[in-house]
Amino acid sequence: MKVIVNNFFDGILKRGIPIYTSELVQKLRDNNVQVIYVACPKAFHKLPSWFLNVLFIIVEQLLIPIMGIFYRTKYNIYPYNSSSIIDLLLGKAIVIIHDFISLKKNKRNLAAIYVKVCIYFSSFLAKKVIFISQSTQRVSKRISLFKCIESILLPNPFFSFEKIANVTEIKDLGYLLLVSGLGDNKDLGTALDYYFSIPREERIPLKILGCGNGISKVNDLIDGRDTDKEIEIIGFVSLEEVVKLYCNSKIVWAHSLAEGYGRTLAEAKLTCKNVICTRISAFREQMDSNIFFYTYYSEYYEVYSYLVDNSPSVERKALHEHILFENELRKIYE
Repeated sequence: MKVIVNNFFDGILKRGIPIYTSELVQKLRDNNVQVIYVACPKAFHKLPSWFLNVLFIIVEQLLIPIMGIFYRTKYNIYPYNSSSIIDLLLGKAIVIIHDFISLKKNKRNLAAIYVKVCIYFSSFLAKKVIFISQSTQRVSKRISLFKCIESILLPNPFFSFEKIANVTEIKDLGYLLLVSGLGDNKDLGTALDYYFSIPREERIPLKILGCGNGISKVNDLIDGRDTDKEIEIIGFVSLEEVVKLYCNSKIVWAHSLAEGYGRTLAEAKLTCKNVICTRISAFREQMDSNIFFYTYYSEYYEVYSYLVDNSPSVERKALHEHILFENELRKIYE
């Protein structure tokens, strides 16, 4: 069996969908599926985001279906919530849905409009749809999308992360690791407000991971409040460094208004860390003894204080997601 996978933003984005897609590709290859892998050339990685978005649309709508015809693929897999209209009409498109954030009425930029149009077309024409979490699957039912399409629940895998975590020493270097980003859903400004609302004598150092080359934007949000130099903003780092940041933290913090899946929570489980996180659907799906939820600052401060003073030990656990992933993957190639 032969498929094309369009992981266009691999190397441009360091986490999220590119990692998910790379793990999927490796597992497909492990199961003797011939994968033709498409990603943006490295020479283009530093170009403006608007140009990359336009190039992505051209590659997805024209290049991938042409390659599919040339290589005689059975399916072409589209992992960015969007898909080629041509492949939808040819019955070759498998679309991966991570979230429905682009469907919000206030999303009017080119990328959001493009994804929104693709989701509506895919909902009626896709050969198969892959959901990355039960919460995303539930949302699709609630808004009546993908009702008649064969669905596969293929949760975020962490095989590479787990392999590194298993051979990395777990320590407590006393810092709070906020895994965030610059998207509106990450609500980073509010997270920083919460941090600075903690009495100064009770604050532990903060490391912020996930903002890539947006360090200057994070500094704008900090707005000179870090007078004690307690905050370190982490730029692009390797997966090995990401795992070390988790393993050396005291507490992992996931603040978000909406997610397709709680990647941060799963990674914290693999590194035996307690998590403070917002009470959203994708996070509640991963409820466990090491997960502590909050909605308002008062709850956040209460949980933070408890974990700083009395951090419960966390046992290393096998992820249910990995068992489900292996079972559901067969629906693509069998």
